[in-house]
Amino acid sequence: MELRVLDTPEQRSIFGERLARARASVGMRFKEKSRSQLARIQLMFADLYALYQDEEEPDDAMIAGLAMHDLEMFPQTCPRPDLSHLQPSSIIEISDFWSLSPGAGSLVWCGAAVAASRTQPRAALVYMVVGDNDRTGAYLTAGFVKAGEPFPYPYLETLDGGDVLVQALVLEGDAMQRLIKVLSRMTAGAADARGAIRMKDFLGISSQTTERPLFSPPAQMSVQPEVRTSAGLNSFESAAAP
Repeated sequence: MELRVLDTPEQRSIFGERLARARASVGMRFKEKSRSQLARIQLMFADLYALYQDEEEPDDAMIAGLAMHDLEMFPQTCPRPDLSHLQPSSIIEISDFWSLSPGAGSLVWCGAAVAASRTQPRAALVYMVVGDNDRTGAYLTAGFVKAGEPFPYPYLETLDGGDVLVQALVLEGDAMQRLIKVLSRMTAGAADARGAIRMKDFLGISSQTTERPLFSPPAQMSVQPEVRTSAGLNSFESAAAP
């Protein structure tokens, strides 16, 4: 198993297609607003990572993925929360989490922890959909804390044009370093020359043949205007965010 950095237009396009497939398969009840370009921005400029069962597999064999960007690359998705006490380059926003194989989401989070640790981040930010789709519990268990009250997400609407409420969650300080350390131990080695991270298949994913969607941490924007979601590790393995 390996987690790859996606940097070509073709890889990014496949990522967007897989994200759309995963979200559509679980019946997302919201969509991107007609004039919003956030999904396109995320797909074009965020750091994208995808999980593969084997290092020899082609680009279109990805089974899970997520997006990350620090706030020096481009701003946080919403004005809230106020993180001005930290340097923009030290804050990572995580979005567009998806999985098409049982347990794959957990491995993506483990690999992402290694990737994030290279820049020595001081905080991680996610926006989670609340209400009927509220799955913030996994993040709170992992050390994230609620930053303020839920608010309408400016780039999404329900299928009938209503507001989509999200909760901003932040992980920082010792709690963040502990989580990175724990997740990093579940990888099989540092990134190679291609930037790929070898993963321990501790969940036996490679022996599974049934494809079904999973979600854990956050979901951000997707290349497809009618889907959004995210996910995480074990308890993370079922959560949604825009």
